[in-house]
Amino acid sequence: MTRMHHFLIDIVLLFIVMGPGLAGAAPQETVRIANAGSLTGVVRALAWDREGPYTAKAMNISKDIQIVRKITLDAKDIAVPEACLKRDDCRKAITLVIPRGMAGVECLKTEDVMGARHCTEVVLSEKSTFRIRAKLVDTHPWKYNFIPVVEFIEASTHACEPGELQCPGDKTCWKSFNGYCRYCLGIPVEKCACRNEKGALPDETVCTFFISGDMACMGRCRGGLCESADARCR
Repeated sequence: MTRMHHFLIDIVLLFIVMGPGLAGAAPQETVRIANAGSLTGVVRALAWDREGPYTAKAMNISKDIQIVRKITLDAKDIAVPEACLKRDDCRKAITLVIPRGMAGVECLKTEDVMGARHCTEVVLSEKSTFRIRAKLVDTHPWKYNFIPVVEFIEASTHACEPGELQCPGDKTCWKSFNGYCRYCLGIPVEKCACRNEKGALPDETVCTFFISGDMACMGRCRGGLCESADARCR
């Protein structure tokens, strides 16, 4: 496939992913939740993404959720996904991730996962609004290859911070262009490695992309692609 073909495919992907967002995405329907059981039901209905530094696809995120009365959510009450139960290398316990400073979502109890503090119990204030995402995070070569995580994400109406990039399709905010490129635009990692918010990086720029949780490929940009001399990266 020629570089021109790659370029044309990228343009098509961009329009597919961005869709109505080019003219301003329509407001999302808000789901109102009154108890923890209803919220765990929303989690059960989500598709569990696999997430790693090699992931390049749009995320599965819930609709905006508004809490109508104060509730407490315990990670133990969330069912471990079937895909995790079938794997010997997947941690059989849910952990919760909350963005720093998220309004109305307070962590009550924590646990140590991979040397970092993760939540196991949260209190959700009345009228707090957010979205959630369920994902199997690739932690290889840690004790487990995957851990199941329920991530709280700001509501679609939340404004991004200065300097962040907002995805037109799902209104998520990204601090790095690489994350925006992979998760919003769905562009392959070897192409995102050779781009920034201004476009393609110059040829011969040193670049890095991942093909697995513990395999990084180093190379140089050529025609908008990160090309590595390592045969495992081709």
